[in-house]
Amino acid sequence: MAPPSFQRIAHEELASSPLGQCIDLANSAIGGSIVAVTDEFFAPATNMINPAPPLHCPGRFVATGAWMDGWETKRHNATYDWCIVKLGFAGQIRGFDVDTHYFTGNQAPAASIEATYCPEGDVQGKDVQWTEVLPKIDLPPSCHNVCVLDQPTEVYTHIRVNNYPDGGIARCRVYGVVSPIFPKDPSAVIDLAFSGNGGRVVQVTEEHYGPGSNLLLPGRGKDHDDGWQTKRSRGGDHTDHVVIKLGAKGHLIKAEMDTSHFKGNFPQHVILEATNTDQEVPGADAQWVTIVGKTTLGPHGLFHFDTAHTDKVFTHAKLTILPDGGLKRLHLYGVREGATLPMLPWAGLTSPKNVLIAEPLSSEAYAAYGDVIETKDSVKITGANQGTAEKYHQVAQINNFFPDGRGKVNMCIFHCRPATELPFTIKLLERHPYSTQFFVPMTHGQTRGYLVAVALNGPDDKPDMSTLKAFIAKSTQGVNYRQGVWHHPMIALDDTTDFACFVHESGTPEDDCNEVDVENFVVHVPGFHN
Repeated sequence: MAPPSFQRIAHEELASSPLGQCIDLANSAIGGSIVAVTDEFFAPATNMINPAPPLHCPGRFVATGAWMDGWETKRHNATYDWCIVKLGFAGQIRGFDVDTHYFTGNQAPAASIEATYCPEGDVQGKDVQWTEVLPKIDLPPSCHNVCVLDQPTEVYTHIRVNNYPDGGIARCRVYGVVSPIFPKDPSAVIDLAFSGNGGRVVQVTEEHYGPGSNLLLPGRGKDHDDGWQTKRSRGGDHTDHVVIKLGAKGHLIKAEMDTSHFKGNFPQHVILEATNTDQEVPGADAQWVTIVGKTTLGPHGLFHFDTAHTDKVFTHAKLTILPDGGLKRLHLYGVREGATLPMLPWAGLTSPKNVLIAEPLSSEAYAAYGDVIETKDSVKITGANQGTAEKYHQVAQINNFFPDGRGKVNMCIFHCRPATELPFTIKLLERHPYSTQFFVPMTHGQTRGYLVAVALNGPDDKPDMSTLKAFIAKSTQGVNYRQGVWHHPMIALDDTTDFACFVHESGTPEDDCNEVDVENFVVHVPGFHN
């Protein structure tokens, strides 16, 4: 088979190239994850799929040397290094940007990329067929390396980045188009704008603080940095807009606009329009129909609107903001062309009263609930093992407060299957009245982390739900629940995960663990989706 043909272009040309109409299928914001990697001695491969641009931090050093914002392997590889990335969504690939920014003498000299379709099973299995989608290219130091394929690829779920022979790659962008898997029922209501259903931003007037494509990402995000935000305007009649090509032609019946984290910079007004056209980007002659008239939004909230013209079929939507500002997400619910419309106004979308956005786990944020088990500078550190290791002392407080010494150590393993529905709904909490309990994940790169939900005890000896917090723990972090702290049973993400657990138990159920039903809370987990 002949190698795929492609063209290298300047990064400045990317927006006007076919890649400008694509999304980055690999980045972690839409669920891209690292499956396996040969080596990441100097810097982890997860950096390579970070949606943010790489950072340059001269003078910053870690135990292995200079801190680098990318994937960097050891020197002197006799063959080559590789990294397998699971795409956030299966799709056709149109091109790549193998970015070596700030790797000025330690970049990978060359790279190639292969891809495979493996929606289930072991992607490293012997029967999995890999296809070269980008031949070996030279990688100059500290620059973008944008390659546009002459033809779209087949649909793939994974890529393998080959690093010849070793070195660093700051980011690997995989530009493509999602191949959505729609419900079997054609009349099922879905979000036709969602990136996972094939929705794409094809035009945006301004994105100084955040790209328009963020509007279509999964979840509710971590802060206003992962929404769409324009710069301030100074003209009285200024507007900005974003045009979305829907994942499928369809009838739009409900719009949801999310301004979470936008507390002083949300738009004064918004207008939502739609059109039906065969063009990728609607031209000047497009007939736009207003489906949500000029209306106001508020800070840090969810806003729902019934749409007009539900009898019409649309291919694109245009959100106009007046005069400027930002939103986190835009959801456009509807049914595909030819489907039976549900009873209107559609009541299937509710705004839950209790909503949390999980935040990254840190010792400071988690202090009231227990300990984060990880290497940290805040504890005593001594040399160990004849100088080949460092010992971090007292990283967690272990307590056994059972009366009369009835609590005995139980060192066990929890084999946890991943959450099947995200956002995740908290319906119950448990506590261990007399013992701390810690969990440490034992992974081999198949998962990026897990979800932790905790609450303090209230005056009624039940969970004080005003103190409920949710955290995303990395696969390199363990968590220790202080005795009496309410918490949800372990919530694995991405894949089945084994956790080493240490707890004291007496064998008396009511002393070992209390469990209570609680008012439901919906937890959004940025960067993770089903």
